[in-house]
Amino acid sequence: MNPFYFGSSKRPLFGIHHPPKSDVMRDLGVVLCPAIGQDYMRTHRGFKQLAIQLSKNGFHVLRFDYFGTGDSGGESTEATIEQWIDDVGDAIDELKDAAGVRQVSLVGIRLGAAVAAQAAHDHPEVDSLVLWDPVVTGPAYVEELISLGQPAGVNGAVPPGTVGVNGFPLTPSLTSGLRQIDLAAMAGPMAAHVLLVVSEERNEFDQLKAHLAATTPDSSCHLVPTAANWDDVDRMGAVLLPQKIIQDIVSYLSDHD
Repeated sequence: MNPFYFGSSKRPLFGIHHPPKSDVMRDLGVVLCPAIGQDYMRTHRGFKQLAIQLSKNGFHVLRFDYFGTGDSGGESTEATIEQWIDDVGDAIDELKDAAGVRQVSLVGIRLGAAVAAQAAHDHPEVDSLVLWDPVVTGPAYVEELISLGQPAGVNGAVPPGTVGVNGFPLTPSLTSGLRQIDLAAMAGPMAAHVLLVVSEERNEFDQLKAHLAATTPDSSCHLVPTAANWDDVDRMGAVLLPQKIIQDIVSYLSDHD
């Protein structure tokens, strides 16, 4: 693993490059797009394991933190969806330059899947897209976050109207961006190849599956039952390490390289 910073001096992003650990050298890089807040904490170990397994299968892999999150630059109150989509674009360019790959796959989990979907739509060099238990509709996700939060900050420390959700500030600008998310209404294909992998059956996943079938000739949905419990308050701090989903994603990307 090679930790480093990339992006601009005004917007430094923290990344970790996992070079291939295999005799097989693939001409395809993988950028992992994380979740945020408690979802980020719960999935951090699983994403690391996914990166390790992909590198063992010959992929260059880049994990990174969005601007205003994790070890990247910026304050958490500066975060916006638009900024994060741009960050994915910077990560794509960085991996292409550093690894010499021509095409990139994006793997996003929860909100990271929604961010990855928009970034893939905007970047034709994205060959395949994996949506892992994605946030499909922003308004429902916002209500879920607000139900867990409380007013945050005083004396102008944070923008008025900010809600604190388990230590993560949900600002009005971020809330506005989140409410615009609707993966089941995106125009055109998100990428040439799309995998929707879900840990349980939900109506929103069914809607997205139907949308992908109508817009993307090479799309598939894999149900891999896992106790994700994304909205279970009692398990918000629990680590999620679903080996079956990790192996499913590795197999999918290996088959599509």
